[in-house]
Amino acid sequence: MATTIPLPPIQTLAVKQPPASNIPPSDKDVIDAHNYVIAVNSAYSLIQQHCNEYSDEDVGIVDYAEAIRYEAKVLAHTEDGQPPWLAAVLAPLLTSQEEIKGNLAELKGSLVEGVAELKAQVTAVEGKLDLLIMRQADTARTLAKSFNFRQGGMPENVLQIVPFGDGQYPSDMGLPALNTIAAVENLTTQHRNEYLTHYYPNQVITGSVVKRKKLLLNALGCKIST
Repeated sequence: MATTIPLPPIQTLAVKQPPASNIPPSDKDVIDAHNYVIAVNSAYSLIQQHCNEYSDEDVGIVDYAEAIRYEAKVLAHTEDGQPPWLAAVLAPLLTSQEEIKGNLAELKGSLVEGVAELKAQVTAVEGKLDLLIMRQADTARTLAKSFNFRQGGMPENVLQIVPFGDGQYPSDMGLPALNTIAAVENLTTQHRNEYLTHYYPNQVITGSVVKRKKLLLNALGCKIST
């Protein structure tokens, strides 16, 4: 097994080569390889100045490419694919990266705690809002039923809309407005059953159409003839 990295063959450029690099390369091997590339580059640039600018031949380009490949091989055989001196140069940067990661982790933890606290606050506000909506609905339902009771039972008499027990209004459910006695009388069977389901939750409504209409009128606060 080879203990050195083979030097590139000399083809065109007369550049003195350094000793073959050891495996793993020492600091001097890395510097020699780098300086060799610099020397080949200088020779390549010089010969290009003396070549015919109209010539299609790129004299020395193979030597230049081989020198670069040799340096790459030297660097590849160093620890972690980098020269020993590079680790010292990168150490402060790596330390800074660790500090940044630590700061990011701390910030992430603070954000998680902040989000959790915000969610708890939002949940509390939502609970209070739901309670407020229910109380407003109770007040609106009481006032609307009181108004409707005073209107009597004439078909053309105007009724106020009575919200459901959960605070929603019939319009929220896509139901037709019951703003007159006539509107109640003209409801389809499906809409009448939907109204009864919302006004009498947790109850099974049975009976004739007449009984169902009376239950609905009662939910609206209207006077019911016996």
